[in-house]
This record gives sequence, structure tokens and C-alpha cells, in this order.
Amino acid sequence: MEQSDLRHQLLLLGLRAETAQVYERLLWVQQASEGELAAALRMGHEAVRVALKDLITWGLVARHDIQGTDRVVRAVVPEAGLEALVHRHQADLEQARIAVSQAFETHRRSARRADVESPVEVVTGVAVKVRIRQLVNSARHEIRRLDRPPHLFGAANRTEIEQLGRGMRYRVVYSRECLELPGYLEDNVNPCMEAGEQARVTTVLPVNMTILDNDLAWLARPAEGPAATLTIVYAGGLLEALIGLFETCWTMSVPLHLSDGGSGSINPADRKLLVLLNAGVSDNRAAETLGLSRRTFYRRLEQLMARTATTSRFQLAAAAARRGWL
Repeated sequence: MEQSDLRHQLLLLGLRAETAQVYERLLWVQQASEGELAAALRMGHEAVRVALKDLITWGLVARHDIQGTDRVVRAVVPEAGLEALVHRHQADLEQARIAVSQAFETHRRSARRADVESPVEVVTGVAVKVRIRQLVNSARHEIRRLDRPPHLFGAANRTEIEQLGRGMRYRVVYSRECLELPGYLEDNVNPCMEAGEQARVTTVLPVNMTILDNDLAWLARPAEGPAATLTIVYAGGLLEALIGLFETCWTMSVPLHLSDGGSGSINPADRKLLVLLNAGVSDNRAAETLGLSRRTFYRRLEQLMARTATTSRFQLAAAAARRGWL
């Protein structure tokens, strides 16, 4: 992974720029003194001190006192600290969801007082799928989507692939549940990404939502028969709030990569394994998706760790990205 890529991932986790720079340095050198960090990064001692305080608070760095030397710090196993950062982002998403709900109620009350036409259209029952197809075909430039199960349509998305071929831009954030659905990665996500879709993945999403250009958005409640509901939101404050919600989710999600890496550097099956692990898919679901037994899955994982001289999945993901495998 290039330094700029790793730093971008650290920023997505909520680290400040200086903090990410210091942590990145410690990942590669394992341990260093405050003075060594300041000299290597060309940062002031106070800035390094503040960054280390943040890293220690999040459990990503620990002090390592060595007698007769400047105080040394070292990078530690990051799982606990990263888990805390992820939970903080999940709390931010929940606040965003609440803000959207409040914006809707405020706008609805204002519209009622002004006795104007509602900016929201509700479609139910069998008309839902027909209306979605009409809307998708009316898009001109870009479609943005928050994708979480359950889904109204099957896994294959031929319409998106055709639109991507005509120059339409797609940005999609998938929940981890999507990648754990049998066949969804192979039949939907991968073909769309190969056609040009920009895709990211996150642990959870607050809504199932699609935005067409900057003209409208819809929230879908998939169900069979008359229980299916589609809420279409037109131009106004609520649409702006939904666009803001998408961009927040996009910023805090992890990119999915489908590059083949260097010629002969890694076979497609191992690359798919790394993609699933990087997306946070469980071991059982990843093994099922790959058609492997648990024993074979873990043997392949151990072989990749041995090949990259790593001892944890975090290190393996960093090494795989650095080598262009992700």
C-alpha cells in the first residue's frame, strides 16, 4: 500500500492528519522516540506529542520505556483501538439517521402550514418495481446508492451495467451483509465493478437508498406483494439531507478494489479471499463464497501470511494492498 493510500484509510477511521502520519511511521518502524518521530516526519515536538496522546488514547500505541534513552513508543496490536473507532463512526451514522428523520418532520410540518404540495411521493405494492425501473431509466449523469438487504430485485443488475457502458457514473456503498449473501458478490458486485462502478463497503447502513443525479432520492422497503413501499423524495431540504447522509457514509466506508495486481503476483482465488477479508466478511461466509472447506480456507490464509511475512490479518491486509493485490 502506498503511503498516501494508507493515510487515507487512517483518515477514514477518524484520525487527524498529523495523528495518521505519526501512526503510519510507527507501523513501519515498530518503535521510535518522540525526537526520532519529529525528525523523520519534520514535525514539531508538540505536534508529535499531541498525536501520540491521541494514539495512546485509542489503544493504537503504547509507551515502551528503555533506561537511558528518550521515551520510546511502539505500535501495538490494533484490533481493540480500531474497534473503538468503528463504533464511534457507527454512532455518527446513527446521528445522521436521526438528523434526516428530524429534517423530514420539520419539512413536513412546514409544508402543511404553507399548504403547498408535498415533496414526497409514496408508491406501494406491485407498482414499486415498475416505478423504480422508470426512475432508473430517467437518470442522466450519476446514481448513488446505499445498498443493504433485503433487495427487491435479483442479484444480477443488467440495467446498471448497460448504463455504465453508456458513461453513467455509479457510486455504491454496500453493507457487509450484502457481501455475505450467497452469490451477491459474484453475480452483482463484481460484474458492476468490472463495468466501472465505484464501490465501497461498511459494517452497517442506516437505510436502503438511491439518489438520481441531484433531482430525487428514494427509500425502499422491500417486501412481497402489497407490503412493498417506495418513498420518493423530490428537491428540497429533505433531499439535501439525504445527499449529505450518502456522502457521510461514502467518506467513512472502505473502498473495494478489483485490480488484478502485478502479472503473476497472485492468483484470482487468493485475491478474492483477500477482498472478502478486507471487507469484513466472516470466515464461514468467505469460505462458502469461495467454495472451500474451513480447513482449506485457513490453510490458504496461513499460506498468504507466510508469503507476506505477516502474523495478523491487519498486517496481511496492509501487505496485500502494498503489493497491489487489493
